[in-house]
Amino acid sequence: MKQGQDNTTGKDSGYNGILKYTGIFGGVQGVVCLITLLKVSIVSRLLGNVGVGILDVYNRSIELGKKATDLGISYSAVQAISERRGESAGGTTMEYAIKVVRSWSLWLAIFGTLLFCLSAPLLSRWSFDGNAAYITMFRLLSLSVGCSALMMGELAVLKGGRMLGRVAWYQLLSAVVMLAVVVPCYYFWGFGGIVPGLLLSAVGMLAVACWHSFRVFPYRVALFSRRVIADGLYIIRQGINYTIAGLLNSGAYYLVSIYLFTRGNEGELGCYSYGNLLISYLSMLVFAALDSEFFSRLSAVNKDRLQSNRLVNSQVEMLMVLVTPLLVCFAVCLPLVPRLLIDAEFMPLVTMAQWGVVSLFFKALMLPPAYLSLSKGESRIFLLQEALSYTFMAVVMIGGFRYYGLKGLGVGILLSGSFDWLSVWLISVLRYGFRYSRRVWTLLSMQFPMLVAMLLVCLLADGWVYVLLGVVVMAWSAMFSLRFLYRNTDLIHRLLVKLKRRG
Repeated sequence: MKQGQDNTTGKDSGYNGILKYTGIFGGVQGVVCLITLLKVSIVSRLLGNVGVGILDVYNRSIELGKKATDLGISYSAVQAISERRGESAGGTTMEYAIKVVRSWSLWLAIFGTLLFCLSAPLLSRWSFDGNAAYITMFRLLSLSVGCSALMMGELAVLKGGRMLGRVAWYQLLSAVVMLAVVVPCYYFWGFGGIVPGLLLSAVGMLAVACWHSFRVFPYRVALFSRRVIADGLYIIRQGINYTIAGLLNSGAYYLVSIYLFTRGNEGELGCYSYGNLLISYLSMLVFAALDSEFFSRLSAVNKDRLQSNRLVNSQVEMLMVLVTPLLVCFAVCLPLVPRLLIDAEFMPLVTMAQWGVVSLFFKALMLPPAYLSLSKGESRIFLLQEALSYTFMAVVMIGGFRYYGLKGLGVGILLSGSFDWLSVWLISVLRYGFRYSRRVWTLLSMQFPMLVAMLLVCLLADGWVYVLLGVVVMAWSAMFSLRFLYRNTDLIHRLLVKLKRRG
C-alpha cells in the first residue's frame, strides 16, 4: 500500500483530509458569502455607488489602523499557543500562553484606539482630498480598531487551541451580526449611518468572538505582570515583520482606493469596491481552511522538509482542482450579479472582475508555499514576499486604471496575482528547497487553458453564443475536477453509495 493511502479505499487520505476541512470552512464561507451578497444587494440600493465608495475609504482606513497596531498577533500568537498544546512544564502551558496573548491584545487595543484617534486629522485629509470635515468620524471609528485588536487575540486563541469548529461558527455568526446591524443603520440614516454601522459591526463581531472563546478558555489577563509582559515580547518580536507586511497590504489597497476616489469618481470606486469584494469572497470559499487548518498542520512538521513539501503539494493540487470550475462558473455567470443582486449602475464591474478572477488560480498555486515561511516563524522571508507583492500590486493596478479604466484595473489584479505566484515560488525554491510535484505541473497544463477559454468567451462572445460556449467551458472544467476527485478521494464514492441507499 502506498504511503498516505487509506486502508479501506486505497484513496489518498491526505486528499480526503484536505477536502474535509475545505468542505467545512468552504461550506461556512458559502453561507457567509450568501449573507454578504444579501447585505451587498441591500446596501448598494440604500447607498448607491457613491455611498459604497465612501464606505470603502472608511474600511481601508480602519484596516490600515488595524494592521499598524496588531503587531502580527494573528500569526505569531497562533504559533505560540499551538506549540504549547499538551505541555505541562511550569510557565509554558497553553493556558499561560493564552494569558500572555490576551494581556498583550488588551494593551494593543488601547494603543491602537489612541493612535487612530490622534491620526484622525491626517486620515481625514488624506482620504478625502484635503477635506478636514471628517475628523470626528475618524475619531469615532478609532473604537473599531480597538475592538479588532481584541477580536484578533481571541481568534488566535481559538486557532492555536485547535477549536476550528468554533472559528467556523464565529465566521458565520459575525456575518449575520453585520447584516443585522448595517441594514437598519443605512435604511434609517443613509450616508449618516455608515460610521454607526461600522462601529456597531465591530462591537458585534468582538462579542461573538468572546462568546466562543470565553466558553473554552476563561478570560484571564495580567496587564501589569512583568513576567507576562516579558514573555509576550517574544511573540511581538516574531510579529513585527508580520505587522509591517500587514501595513504594506492595507497601505497598497488604501492607495488604490484613494487614487480612484481622487482621480476617478465615487462611482468607479464603488464598482471597484464591490468587484474586489466579490473576488475576495469567492476566494474564501476555497482558501478559508488554509489559515485555520493548513497553517497549524504545516507548523507541526515545519522542521521536516520532505513532509512539508508533501503537504504543500497535496494542498496545491486539491486547491487547483476545486478552484478552477468555481472560477469558470463565477466568471460566466457574473453579468447576472449586478442585475439580480446589486444594481444596474454597478455593471462596469463585470469586465474588471472577469479579468481579476483569474488571479485566484495563481493564488491557489501561491498560497500553500507562501505558508512555509509562516510555519517556520521566518517573518523576514514573509515580509520580503509581501513587500514584493503589494508594491507591484499598487503599481500595476493604479497604472492599469490610469490608462484603461476599470478594465485596466482588472488586468492589474491578474498581473499582480501572477507576479505573486512567481515571486513566492522562486523564494520557496531558493530558501526551502521546495519543488512542485509532477502532478501539480500536469494539472497546471490542463486547467489553465480552461481559464483562458473562459476569459475569451467572456470578452468576445455575446448573446446565445456566450451562453452556449460558457456552458461548454463550465462542463469541461467540472468534469475534469470530478474525475480527479473520483480517482483520488472518497467523496464521489460516498455520494454514490448514499444515492444507491436512497434509491
